[in-house]
Amino acid sequence: MTNPVPYGLAESSGRLDYMAVEVSWGSRWENINDHVRFRIGAEGTRDNVQKTYKKITTESPILGGNYLVHAVPDMVNETLAVWIYGDDQTELAENYALLETLFEQWDFRIRWTLNESRETWRCQLPDANGSRNQVWTHNLMARMSFTIPRYPEITRETIN
Repeated sequence: MTNPVPYGLAESSGRLDYMAVEVSWGSRWENINDHVRFRIGAEGTRDNVQKTYKKITTESPILGGNYLVHAVPDMVNETLAVWIYGDDQTELAENYALLETLFEQWDFRIRWTLNESRETWRCQLPDANGSRNQVWTHNLMARMSFTIPRYPEITRETIN
């Protein structure tokens, strides 16, 4: 396994060479895909995204059907799964607690960096589901899944 490129990006090869997922915490960013304490789970991450709208419609007493008067985007629910690791049970518990704390914020940002492409979401307090079953606990790992409500606007940028 190759190590992720820490904050320096490899020349684009058409494949995913670098992926960081960072959560804002005060004035800093905490990487939850550092491959030491945390790793983004392939299953359960961004599997299904649905964009809906708040709509105002009206009906006509003469014409059939209803008519859209106004619409604005509603919150978008994103899914995220994170594997949690530790060198011993204490470190695993500390990393688990840190991840819980990061996602107990009422208003925060998540920043996805994929090679030289970056997008930032503004999010609200997510629903969480954690698991530290017996097999995973003995293997010094745990898993948390989140359903994160984010605002419909995404900030996109290219970094070099």
